[in-house]
Amino acid sequence: MFIYSRSIMADRNRIMEATVGAVEVAALVSGIIDNEVAVYGSRFGEPINGIRWSMRVESQAELEAMTAKLLANEDYIGWVTTNSGLFETAATDNLVQVVSSSLAAKPKRYYTLLVANAINGRVGDAVAFGVRTQQFVAEATGLSTAFTVGTYGSFGTVGWLTGADAMGELDALAAMQFTNAEYQALVAESADLFQQGSGMIGLIERLN
Repeated sequence: MFIYSRSIMADRNRIMEATVGAVEVAALVSGIIDNEVAVYGSRFGEPINGIRWSMRVESQAELEAMTAKLLANEDYIGWVTTNSGLFETAATDNLVQVVSSSLAAKPKRYYTLLVANAINGRVGDAVAFGVRTQQFVAEATGLSTAFTVGTYGSFGTVGWLTGADAMGELDALAAMQFTNAEYQALVAESADLFQQGSGMIGLIERLN
């Protein structure tokens, strides 16, 4: 399975209007391609005018077929043409492959996003570590989690997603990370697997 996302920055003077538009076009696109598109807004770790659309697909071929449907749909093209002024940057598309997960069938309200870049020559080891940590967090917390590898973009990019329905669940996650000795020992193994300073963590919230 893959997770496709398109991220963009809303016009900082029209954030509310752009958010409404983002939800509106997600509903339009979901109907055209017959696949659920979730809309997320940035909460922590990146500018608050960040918006992203996300969906799960089984293959790049399936994504290509969905894209063809969109580009042939007059309503979608019309929406993009009319509403491009709501955003102040070009969109960035991202595609990651889910290597291991305990993802729930329905997307959660919140997701923590942690990404890092593996050191050249250690990508395989970094992926093996990523799978182990994802499985540990899933078992220790019962939360919806995934470990992913970037399909495009910077080589060696990996990521962890942790989903929650309420902030209290994220508090419990943080408590586990700070107090669980087994988890801390596992994380210590990553010291020579990732490029120093490449790790970034953020929180996004579903809007639709």
